[in-house]
Amino acid sequence: MLVQYRNMQNATTTINFQELLVSLLSKLSEREQEILKRRYHLTSDLEKKSTLKQIGDFYSITRERVRQIEKEAIRKLTELKEASEFADQLNVLETDFTGYLERNGGLAREDNLLSEHARQKHDFDFFHTNAFLFVVDHLFASAGKQSSNDDLHPVWYLKEFDINQVVDLLAEVAKQVESEKKLHSHEEIVRVAEDNLTEDLKASIENYLSKHSQLELKQVLESYLNASTLVEKNILDQWGLAGWENIGPKKLGDKILLIFQKQNEPLHFRDIAEKINEANFDHKNICAATVHNELIANDKYVLIGRGIYALKEWGYKTGTVAEIIESVLRKSDHPMTKDEIYEEVLKQRKVNKSTIYLTLINKDKFEKVGANKFSLRK
Repeated sequence: MLVQYRNMQNATTTINFQELLVSLLSKLSEREQEILKRRYHLTSDLEKKSTLKQIGDFYSITRERVRQIEKEAIRKLTELKEASEFADQLNVLETDFTGYLERNGGLAREDNLLSEHARQKHDFDFFHTNAFLFVVDHLFASAGKQSSNDDLHPVWYLKEFDINQVVDLLAEVAKQVESEKKLHSHEEIVRVAEDNLTEDLKASIENYLSKHSQLELKQVLESYLNASTLVEKNILDQWGLAGWENIGPKKLGDKILLIFQKQNEPLHFRDIAEKINEANFDHKNICAATVHNELIANDKYVLIGRGIYALKEWGYKTGTVAEIIESVLRKSDHPMTKDEIYEEVLKQRKVNKSTIYLTLINKDKFEKVGANKFSLRK
């Protein structure tokens, strides 16, 4: 992907991130390149980052020697960023990156940074997205990373920005949510954040709003909230404390309930398992059989078809098709036609009409009245 940017003189600059990084790395020795690729998982052909020991064993050198080579390679790249062939391109990339952070109120959660900025601006086929973070970390002077604060997901922030103001804000939001002991809608949680803004943080945000005409306060507060590990949203876009069972469910029953509430319709147990895995509640995959066992054991759910379940609170009743027909006929004060019975039973069960009919002609339970009506056998 060739990305075009306009510089201060309104000339268009086209930058290919992968070509730029290849050119930078080509200034290093082959071993220096390989060690950086392995240490930082720079390329897509690698599964993960390598440890100093793993690299040392590969080259038959000590871990300390690997560390020295890594440090020297980064030093060379840091010097190269000032070279005429790289400086302008890196400056454009950094300006674009800092603009993204400004539009997020001075900080951005790392996974959002990669999905909303890096992958949108650049191709990553040969290089892994870690390569973009490597460049930001070592060749951009304006930004830093915070990954050691338990109240925040890993975030990147502008060094001019006081990230502790956001940490304090999110702590106040969490305190208010905890005291109210209720789930908050998206609009409500943004309002809570706005109500707890300090004057200093307001001033910082106003500065970013003045630089970006399309930017709204709501977007900045959403960025801060998304960075929090104290308050989070569930798949229904409801906000609460991260430890609440209806926000970050750990038990399978709680996960299943959220999936039903999200889909708001009966589901096959295999589809429920698939949607739980897609939701990635706690990075644990679940198999369909385990979900099926939970549905069978939990009286919140009703089997309404072959492998299809629904929430009992939606009005579904337990029982066989025969028992459903019996209930329908008991409620009626007169015999019902076959089609009338079909209509009522299909509100409770996802079965073929032929299944209903075969049950209906059971003479031990039901009897035909007239040409085409049925009632309970007396």
